[in-house]
Amino acid sequence: MPRGEVLVEPSEIAAYMATVATDLLAEGSESLTVKSIVARAIQIVPDAEAVSLTVRTRRGRLETLAATDELALLADELQYELHEGPCVDSVERSDWFRSGSVAHDPRWPAWGPRAAAVGVGSLLAVVTFAGTEPQGALNLYSRREDAFGDPLDVELALVFATHAANALTAARLVEGLEVAVGSRHVIGLAQGIVMERFGLSVDQSFALLQRLSSTTNTKLHDVARGIAETRQVPIAHADRE
Repeated sequence: MPRGEVLVEPSEIAAYMATVATDLLAEGSESLTVKSIVARAIQIVPDAEAVSLTVRTRRGRLETLAATDELALLADELQYELHEGPCVDSVERSDWFRSGSVAHDPRWPAWGPRAAAVGVGSLLAVVTFAGTEPQGALNLYSRREDAFGDPLDVELALVFATHAANALTAARLVEGLEVAVGSRHVIGLAQGIVMERFGLSVDQSFALLQRLSSTTNTKLHDVARGIAETRQVPIAHADRE
């Protein structure tokens, strides 16, 4: 299988990557951003035929946020299952790993043959960072052996992974702010209802919502949303002073 078409000349890479970074940041939502990241990676790194984006969850687990096809997803899931593979090593060691023949690579004796069995010939895994901490890995797979041997492929992947990580971090920040603003609005509505119903001050109404959240073991936002939607306050749990 021939190498993919190189989209830009080496002298134009910096300008092209700047455009890519702008486009990724413009996606806005996390779901659109991750889909764009894996799709763009295939366009940018010539040997890449299947791409996935791995992230580490707050509990320390690895999971695939997006994949271009079943091959990338299967190869990722085998790594999570076996706790072995280039993606796992990239995250744990904060580095990049390349293999020109996964079936015979002694670094991953369990994962390599099984990955080859589902169609992986070569791979390039590059760590992504959130600040200074490993965020996950960009995984590029090829069905043929000896792929990703050109140093330019590695350089392209490393630069792109940096832009991808920045875009993902920005998308999560935007979504987090939107959720926070929406939550504050709902809590404000609930406070207004409680203040009117019981003649409480702003501080007293918020303290009552906090008590309701504690006594019912329910998130504050969910308590507030229930009050805002029904205009009813669960008196039995209010314990109003």
